[in-house]
Amino acid sequence: MVKGQIYIPWMNGERLKVRLAYQRGFQIVDSGAVLAAFENHVEAFKFVRNRGARVWLDWSRTVIGGQSVPYDFTASFLQSSIGRISKNQWGSLSGTWSWSISTSDPRFRLHGGQRGTAATRDEAVFQLEREFTRFIAETEKYRR
Repeated sequence: MVKGQIYIPWMNGERLKVRLAYQRGFQIVDSGAVLAAFENHVEAFKFVRNRGARVWLDWSRTVIGGQSVPYDFTASFLQSSIGRISKNQWGSLSGTWSWSISTSDPRFRLHGGQRGTAATRDEAVFQLEREFTRFIAETEKYRR
């Protein structure tokens, strides 16, 4: 566990990287070791989901109008933004974190957005990564 990271027992926490394998599809990577390779990202996400894991997304500060937004982070996969988490600052949800998945990237199929709230930033990251993994793994349901 990384210093400052909160351990939450119900969060299996296993996060696996899915990366492009340069003209060979996609690879699943854990600590630098390639676990498996697939022709498409949907099959790669199914592999991750079936292990009880989630895809480790890339996270960065949300930037709007050239300015970093406090308590706001953007998740991306293969350099495409797929969602955000942000800390609720006001009202009855103050102090909690909201997360949402929203992407219009045709590789991932627009699905109307999944969202929720979590008590901590780490829980919001977990929930967004878990739901995005599940969504892509089950992408056949969302084809139109």
